[in-house]
Amino acid sequence: MYAQDLVDEATQIADVLICNLPQRIDGKEAILELKQQDYQWRQMEWVGWYFEYKVFSILTQTLGGTRGPSYGNTTFDYICRYIWDLKAHPEYTTKGTPNEPMILNDREAVEACITENSGLGFVVVRGVAEFDSSGEFKEWHDSLKGGTSAYEHERVQRGAGSRKRKTAFDVRGIDAYFIGSQRVLDAGIEEGWLNFFQKGMRNADGSPRRAKYALRTDRVPDSLKVASIKY
Repeated sequence: MYAQDLVDEATQIADVLICNLPQRIDGKEAILELKQQDYQWRQMEWVGWYFEYKVFSILTQTLGGTRGPSYGNTTFDYICRYIWDLKAHPEYTTKGTPNEPMILNDREAVEACITENSGLGFVVVRGVAEFDSSGEFKEWHDSLKGGTSAYEHERVQRGAGSRKRKTAFDVRGIDAYFIGSQRVLDAGIEEGWLNFFQKGMRNADGSPRRAKYALRTDRVPDSLKVASIKY
């Protein structure tokens, strides 16, 4: 069982977000809002960056709190009484299949944060994304950025395909998960509702990529969901 003040904080966060987040987010409007704030507006995966910015703004303006602690290159998004990282999770891929797992954060940072703070929570805005089937959205975003990037030119030269951009996001609900100990992390790996992303993978320069935790939202025990609310 979790402490009542943790459950109360998670429930309050979910309630505040449901009351203040628009149910439908238009991709162009979201990117223009990020551009106005000069915050990560060039990013292809705008959904995650937009909700990180928007959710943090809403929570700090209504509940108080500030940025969470940093471990290495990882800074957790929000702390009120407890530490939370903010995620957006499209429920389906471009092919209509379940979008699992949800990528979390650097393994070492997660483990250090949980050990030093007796836990770490994840606030998840879940919903359904719409995708750019015509390529018009990509062209619009490239034009806004002043043209295609060097990365895009390199991708075209090597003949790699381009991922479909998300054009909108319909929010379906807010979930809050809390992991209270290393023992719970270890159990998640053993039981299969947690796994590792990028483990054993290398960057283009040959250096190893840092492993991240990844959460199977369709398998995570109900006991770890400290708040959940639907539109």
